Amino acid sequence: MHILITGSSSSIGRNLLTLLSSNEFIGDCEDPITEVTLADIDYTRVSLPVTSFVVGKRKIDIAGDGPSCVEELFYGRPEFIFHLASLSEEADFDFDRGYRVNVDGTKNMLDAIRAIPGYCPRFVFASSIAAPSQCSAAPQDSYDTQKAIAELLVSEYSRKGYVDGISIRLPTIVGCPDATHKAATSFFPSMIREPLSGHEAICPVPLFFRHTIASPKAAAGNLLHAANLTSQQLAMSRTMNMPGIAPAVHDIIEALGNIAGKSVAKLIHQERDISIWRTVSSWPQNIDATYALSLGFVPDASIDAIIKYYIKDELKQKKHSLPTEVEKRHVEDDLKQKKCSLPSGVEKRHVEDDLKQKTYSIPTGFGKRQLSGAAA
Repeated sequence: MHILITGSSSSIGRNLLTLLSSNEFIGDCEDPITEVTLADIDYTRVSLPVTSFVVGKRKIDIAGDGPSCVEELFYGRPEFIFHLASLSEEADFDFDRGYRVNVDGTKNMLDAIRAIPGYCPRFVFASSIAAPSQCSAAPQDSYDTQKAIAELLVSEYSRKGYVDGISIRLPTIVGCPDATHKAATSFFPSMIREPLSGHEAICPVPLFFRHTIASPKAAAGNLLHAANLTSQQLAMSRTMNMPGIAPAVHDIIEALGNIAGKSVAKLIHQERDISIWRTVSSWPQNIDATYALSLGFVPDASIDAIIKYYIKDELKQKKHSLPTEVEKRHVEDDLKQKKCSLPSGVEKRHVEDDLKQKTYSIPTGFGKRQLSGAAA
């Protein structure tokens, strides 16, 4: 089985490849994965354990002149295509480039597939939860308008039998190292990414504002689940909102303080931006993902889980230096989980919490007063 991933350099693309490396098959397919092709405008850098399949890389711009610019991607007739390539943060500022990548690029791929007789792959398209609100007479953002157009293309080419497509509208992705500065929602991922790297982050909206978000890991898992669905399961609709969590800004700040320390959370500063607020306040704060949930798609467990995932899987694996307080807390967590003896410098409250829940050997120097307080 051959799989193609466009936009593979993104956090979602890298997480999807990691998931594929731990799955020999997709769904009920009897043929194992033998090849995964990674396509992006730059070569994808990946670090994977030994896999059972070949990983190929293609440096390609899907926004070229017609389907001929992408036809090489389909020489091997990949059975599953994950189309993640897009231009998000610059789509509203570079209008022409946005339409070339997000609309023409998607159509180039669909037309290249259509030109191959007897070929009808599963085509999983990564869209945006903001797209539905843009199907009106007064769109607010070019990116979401372009995503809505691409959704219609996927549905139309599926209706004609050229692809077996599904468009999943992903929430705003947070807990990823990919920096976007021009998108209206870029402040959401930056409120996690920047403080955990020791940098200040700006929050341009009120603390009560809620928005639906997801981690790259959850998004990748739902993309893979979309590939597993049968055409019969998509009979009602080939476009659907993905589930996510909808914390308020103050929930994110509080979770960051609880996990990484108050000094890290204090790196987030409020500076109201009327233009950003005007855009994001027009979006629904809670997304109806009932249909997707009924088909087995799942959200992240909590904002705490997203932050912990980012620290463990993104920062530590890439050997970013963590702020001192963040590093200290996660060394302590690792020691507790592995049931190591605790170093003398661990704070009293961590020891007390552990004594209530687990059986530890008590470090020397803790007298009867501390033990009685911990057991209370």
